[in-house]
Amino acid sequence: MIDMFLYDDSEKANVRFVSFLGESRHDLTLIQTDRHYGKTIVLNTQSNKFGIIGRDDLEEEGYIAYVLGISEDEAEEVTEFLNDVIH
Repeated sequence: MIDMFLYDDSEKANVRFVSFLGESRHDLTLIQTDRHYGKTIVLNTQSNKFGIIGRDDLEEEGYIAYVLGISEDEAEEVTEFLNDVIH
């Protein structure tokens, strides 16, 4: 039984589905809304992991690999891509 909602909002979102090849294949979904202080929700559809990622997070050593459930080498490729699309 639900006693109380903390929030229950609906919001329009910009959703982008991307699949690309580097040394590995990457299948990502990027969701941008007015929530999360301008950060983008990035879902790795291969590992079923996601992170709320902003420009500052792209600079954090090991963060992308950790939140998306990928190796450091794969994270370098994903970070290179995200640097071009996350503002």
